[in-house]
Amino acid sequence: MAPTSASGAAAPEPAPAATAGSNHRARLLEGMAAAVREKGFRRTTIADVVAHAGVSRRTFYEHFSDPVDCYLALIDATGTAMLTGVAEAMAADGPLGERIDRAVGVYLDLFAADPDLSRSYWTELHLTGDRGLELTRRKSEETGRLLSELASAARASDPSLLPLSVDGAILLAAGIRELALLAHDAGRPLDTARATSVEMIRRAVGLATG
Repeated sequence: MAPTSASGAAAPEPAPAATAGSNHRARLLEGMAAAVREKGFRRTTIADVVAHAGVSRRTFYEHFSDPVDCYLALIDATGTAMLTGVAEAMAADGPLGERIDRAVGVYLDLFAADPDLSRSYWTELHLTGDRGLELTRRKSEETGRLLSELASAARASDPSLLPLSVDGAILLAAGIRELALLAHDAGRPLDTARATSVEMIRRAVGLATG
């Protein structure tokens, strides 16, 4: 059964292949995802990726320069899927509190739908050196801008709400990520992180809690 968001709708599937420009590239991204789920990025080799993808090494090098290049393309697409799911949840109808709950639900549901890949996204990027650091910075800034813009849109309808800076939004996202990781690693349902995450966001924008 597919995981659902707080609204009860099916959560968006992590779909790095959906952004791929060719069938072979898509298969390689899926092959990297399968290898990372199986053994983590640290121990993944090109041989693992092409075996899962069912393509040759030559085909791999037609699309990616090395395993880091392929892994970062996968992580970039996965992160974009997460942000898209959050934005769509916030754009739906309903009171702001409900939309915040849905957005957090979608974020956590995407983690739950593919926990090994999600965990790698959040804990193994440091293995990719400067290229991974650049992706981390870019994704953090994208997340911060998105959440700040969503808060600004909410203030347009309710001026009593507080503004949310990009830096503040990045801090909130990092906190939610850490709560999800702690819950996952402790074997607790990710819903245990949902209430605290929603409360953090509500307080940050000046929305009544409880």
